Amino acid sequence: MWPGWSSSRTRWWLLWATLASLVLPWLAGQLAKSFHQPGLDDQAERSQMLIDFLVIGGSLSALAMVLLCAIGCWITAVMHGPRRDGDSFPCGQGQPVHDD
Repeated sequence: MWPGWSSSRTRWWLLWATLASLVLPWLAGQLAKSFHQPGLDDQAERSQMLIDFLVIGGSLSALAMVLLCAIGCWITAVMHGPRRDGDSFPCGQGQPVHDD
């Protein structure tokens, strides 16, 4: 990814979220398809195709959420900007300098 746009923890969270958004709907679809087999269901092929469409739609919407989260992280990092330390206060204790 782009260097310095976010922390490594954020990148790992986004990677895990991307993998989960691809794998979890597929696993749920495979489990659901096991209940719709020829002989057990009158329209097994139709039910399995419907489950495939639901898995694709769920994966795409989950990936869209991960993408929106990544864009939000990038916007936050750009808005914060680079870290800059300012000068210390002249008197050290926060008292203004008297100009007598």
